[in-house]
Amino acid sequence: MSIKKAVISCLLGLFLYFQTGCSIYPLRYAMVNAGNLEDKADIALIDPNNMPYPVKVVQGEDGSRNLWWEAAGRVETVPKLRHRVKYHSLYSTSRFMVVEGRLGTGSKKYPVVLDTGASQPIFVKDTHILENKLPICHIETAKYGPDGQPGLCKLTKLCIGDVVLANWPTLYLDGHMQLEFFGFPVAKDNSIIVGLPALREFKYIVFDSIRREVEFSNDKEFKPEQCGLWERYSLSIEEDFHGNSFLFVKIPIAEDVMELQLDTGSGKGLAVREELWERIREKISEKVRLRNGRDLYPYIGDLPCRQGVVREIRVGSRTVRDADVSVFPNDSPLMNQCDGLLGMQWFGDTVIVLDFEGMQMWVKNPAGGIAGSAGL
Repeated sequence: MSIKKAVISCLLGLFLYFQTGCSIYPLRYAMVNAGNLEDKADIALIDPNNMPYPVKVVQGEDGSRNLWWEAAGRVETVPKLRHRVKYHSLYSTSRFMVVEGRLGTGSKKYPVVLDTGASQPIFVKDTHILENKLPICHIETAKYGPDGQPGLCKLTKLCIGDVVLANWPTLYLDGHMQLEFFGFPVAKDNSIIVGLPALREFKYIVFDSIRREVEFSNDKEFKPEQCGLWERYSLSIEEDFHGNSFLFVKIPIAEDVMELQLDTGSGKGLAVREELWERIREKISEKVRLRNGRDLYPYIGDLPCRQGVVREIRVGSRTVRDADVSVFPNDSPLMNQCDGLLGMQWFGDTVIVLDFEGMQMWVKNPAGGIAGSAGL
């Protein structure tokens, strides 16, 4: 990696660190946009009556307008036994599942977050629209969290290694976050989000945090070579009436089986409502000190919570050490669809597999129950 790339990666990592709710003067993050994209002469506009795929706009009770896709894209791969791609360098600081990808036929590379916590197929930002001249269709009065006004864009392909996501419905936001130093921009978030509706089209996805690689399978089922080194937990997918998808896993936390939303787009540990934290707290021997803080969840907001670290906690048969925990009020908007979210910090020393064909989550559990080799 060049020195320039390393510096940019470090700054982006700092930016993502601050998104977890930490802040320190004179560094801060800010929402910015490039102005009205519809007024840009070099950006083509899509006729709302002639969309590239059928779309419905569903009115919410709060006046918001949500987008519901009536058609799915497709996954394309070259004939090959394994499709592996390295983690993006942002993983070193962010700890969520991130690789590198390209839009369309362009040569520019972007971080691509593989985010089971995102309920729409693909999200891009205003910067991606401008840099790749993607045709757009703005959705008047629509709102998607704190990050700007959404619209639809036509994205023919997103390439991740030799895997191609073709013609997936894509949402764009007319803004992006950037890190500022004394008010001067030093790094911007140019990540692309691939959400659950697209990820679930694969038969399985391996997140190998030992080798720092992702493996995609479009046609092979997952069969571990050493079944005794793996544990598996039941997965389920639920959808709300807006067409949003949510991935849940049933997994023992402190020997108490819980159903949690699995969020591979989060580098945090466990985020739970107060009620569930009381159940967990009773099961662990140590006293965990929680401090007031805030966690930023894109498309939801910067939310108040209490934060702490559990020195040791059992997750299935594994022991996770220095496990981050965020406790939210029972009525927090983060907990609208679940009692808690399980991020990737707790799996940074192992290999997990999302087996969408068998609806199982596999976790590598070598002898001793703590970290191990990445061989499948």
